[in-house]
Amino acid sequence: MTDSHEKRLIEALRKVDALGDVAPAHVQDPLTMVLRQRAIQADLMRWDDSRGHYVLTGTGRSRINARSRAPGAVLPFKKRDDGEVGARRRKPD
Repeated sequence: MTDSHEKRLIEALRKVDALGDVAPAHVQDPLTMVLRQRAIQADLMRWDDSRGHYVLTGTGRSRINARSRAPGAVLPFKKRDDGEVGARRRKPD
């Protein structure tokens, strides 16, 4: 999924959390219907009969939270030379 599609999906999930659906019921936009279907198929939201609207699943909530966190820092791997001064060496067993 591209970044713009991911952003739209996250925005839709936030609307589900706040309003109970991706968009109001009268909106029959094809993109809205596709977002709703993708979220259901990916188990990000489900219909709750007792409440009468969609609710986020645990997977959907973790997807929103994972997107809002900053990505982890990637550190370059630096190989230590054997002749490096002050380098620790393991003692042979």
